[in-house]
Amino acid sequence: MLSIVLGANNFSTCLGASLGAGIVRLRNAATIASVGIFLGVLLEGNKLSNVFDGQMLTGLSVQGLVAVLLSTLLVMAIVTILHVPLSLSQVMIGAGWGFALAAGAQIGYDYSVEVIASWLLSPAVAFTISALIEIMVLRLGAKIKDIITLNRAYATLTLVAGFYAAYTLGANTLGLVVGLFPSGLEVRLSLSLIFSIAAIVGIFSLSKGTTRSVADNLVGLNPSAALSAQFGGALSVHIFTQLGLPVSISQVVIGGMTGAASVKQIAIINKKIMRDIMAGWTIGPIAGAILTFLFMRLF
Repeated sequence: MLSIVLGANNFSTCLGASLGAGIVRLRNAATIASVGIFLGVLLEGNKLSNVFDGQMLTGLSVQGLVAVLLSTLLVMAIVTILHVPLSLSQVMIGAGWGFALAAGAQIGYDYSVEVIASWLLSPAVAFTISALIEIMVLRLGAKIKDIITLNRAYATLTLVAGFYAAYTLGANTLGLVVGLFPSGLEVRLSLSLIFSIAAIVGIFSLSKGTTRSVADNLVGLNPSAALSAQFGGALSVHIFTQLGLPVSISQVVIGGMTGAASVKQIAIINKKIMRDIMAGWTIGPIAGAILTFLFMRLF
């Protein structure tokens, strides 16, 4: 169920820019994202597999696992119903801290500091990378005189970038979910398959509202900026994945959108949607921690 909600909520952050720029239809975007998520969790999801079993925590009890899953699911379900993109990984990390507080478990403080630092740095990294990519894209685009050829190139490359963003979502966030269940390689592969299929179900059945919230209200990007935003955001997430750090896909993609738009000073932000998302960045981890703490007391 959590993976279904993940697909429904975070699909918008992978290809929302492409949809907002009118490059791809919703069903085709969902298909591209589904393949990317599956390959991401299968090939690199293991890089986040030790967060709850050795890095941030020394391990979760069955009671703690249930509490973390329930609290994360509840928070993500609420924001998805409200059509607000939110980072599942931040909610889940907060839930892990809530478990440790309730159970008196030891927290990996050094790793926790690294995680918080990555949350602060990742949007800035995405902003910078996307702005640099936009500068290069515009310079290369200026050399192509045929407008139709140029727009086709932008559209194709943006879909590739959207696929890459979905791949990093699978590797980083869905990999974090799989890592909740310490297991051998064979079981981990099975869980990766099951959870990615669940995320794909969420993309096709429940993602329309959140996706349109991003595509229609948050972004108004031209093709070059959509390409730069998605590729820069995806590259940023991939960098932090190599470091074993779960980051907010929502934060990173918005950082990428802002960075790409800044090159041409494009106004892209709907202030109400932006306030909702910024509130979610703060409330998400806190809500996860509080709910998990309460669930642990109830159990």
